[in-house]
Amino acid sequence: MKNTNTYSPKLLPILWCAVVLCFSKQISAQLFRPIEQDPFGVTVQFDADSIRKYKIFSISTKIQNKQDGEVIVDKGLREHFQFDTLGRLQLYWRNRVSGQTNTVIEHPAVYRKGRMVAKPRTEIKPTYIYDTLFVYYYYDSLSRLASRRMCDGDYYSTWYYEYNVDGFMTRRIHAKETNGGMSHRAFRIGVQTIISVEEFRYLQLNENMYKQFSLNDEGKSYKETIMKFDAKKRPLEYREEYMAGGIRVVNAWSYDSLNRIAGTSLYSNAGMVIQDKGTYSYDSLGRIAALQRFKEDVLYYEFTYLYEGAEPIAYAYLNRRHVDRGFDIVKLTIVKYGELPPSRKSKSRPRP
Repeated sequence: MKNTNTYSPKLLPILWCAVVLCFSKQISAQLFRPIEQDPFGVTVQFDADSIRKYKIFSISTKIQNKQDGEVIVDKGLREHFQFDTLGRLQLYWRNRVSGQTNTVIEHPAVYRKGRMVAKPRTEIKPTYIYDTLFVYYYYDSLSRLASRRMCDGDYYSTWYYEYNVDGFMTRRIHAKETNGGMSHRAFRIGVQTIISVEEFRYLQLNENMYKQFSLNDEGKSYKETIMKFDAKKRPLEYREEYMAGGIRVVNAWSYDSLNRIAGTSLYSNAGMVIQDKGTYSYDSLGRIAALQRFKEDVLYYEFTYLYEGAEPIAYAYLNRRHVDRGFDIVKLTIVKYGELPPSRKSKSRPRP
């Protein structure tokens, strides 16, 4: 982590999946899947069918850290996910430490029966100052993600998405915006600056294979991607080839006999050659039990999910950081529709 006082998305389970939307509506038993390479650093993708099935209104996380041989550190780091009645993610926020003040407390020596049993000591008690990042999600009439807007300070970073009749993304626009409204929810565009426009064209090679052409602002192809799917239309391999530099990136997925994701892999020669892989395991009830992440065949992260009895939803998970020799402890608080009094709904997130 670059800054130990700032929350990093890598504290949560990470799966280096280059296609954020590729796993929707496949396996209801898998409530969420960790993702990486999200432009806003959102670390998890949820299965909308499962969220709707369990009538989940929100999921909040409490994140603690522990290095081997040291005590647990709680900096008050939190994440929050809020859903609509269709199971779609509507709001995400996370806080991060932006500053710290220290209070010095002097403890005198402790004596009992004239004998010193504890030496004088100095305690430094930190008080953390937080910033909060918000991301709002908007959908089209077919429940496809139409835009995401992130507020981090005075400006908004927004991504807009368009699709073809087959559901493939055809355009992605990245814009910087200001808000002329009174709050995040009452957003009104003030000034909009287009940062980039990407367009995508597709050529169907056979029933389960497509070629995607990625076009830059000038309409020229800068990358071609061969997209392979199985008979159930699940992604098997995305092989990217860039027009310049001989850069290749290959993402691959495998599944078990029960149609659950079993493994992932990533190869990239964009800089240093990267060869990563992830493996999933499940318990006897079909719930995800563990996820292991390897870099060059070295085990870096090992996530273990904890459940209460036969409950389908984990109440916590642990990330064993083998190389860094530490743990991340993430506790989940789940609120379902019907459990949250109307008077508390406005308090389920920081004030915008």
